[in-house]
Amino acid sequence: MPELLLLIACCALLAAAVVFDIARRRIPNTVPVALLGLFVLQIAVAGHRGMAPLWAHLLTAVLLLAVGFALFLAGALGAGDGKLMAAAGLWIGPPDIGGFLVGVGLLGMALGLFALLPFDATRRLRADLPFAAAIAPPAIALLTLRALAAAGSA
Repeated sequence: MPELLLLIACCALLAAAVVFDIARRRIPNTVPVALLGLFVLQIAVAGHRGMAPLWAHLLTAVLLLAVGFALFLAGALGAGDGKLMAAAGLWIGPPDIGGFLVGVGLLGMALGLFALLPFDATRRLRADLPFAAAIAPPAIALLTLRALAAAGSA
């Protein structure tokens, strides 16, 4: 039960990141830090049940943070987006990282195409896409599937 509450809190934080990014074009640092704290609680409460080894989750997050930082330096991604992607990757871990990245890529492409529509509202998006809207949904979907699978096996 506590594991489910932690997953719900994680998904709520991911959704909050989308709201912040759309409204302010900024993801507060407290969101990825809180996701990290929730992950530590998850490990303390549930251990590694149904998860890859802890080092693999940490490596996934570090690699995503490095990629996010490189994309930030290239001007292709905001710093908050990179930190959010790393925090989400920490929760996702290696088993589901492929699905997560495909989801982020597809939603990022859809977001970019949406920004190209010839409307004033979409033109304003072009300079600063709220990329949390592409990062959070695949993470939420994968974490929800993981929670449902865990509930079904219990």
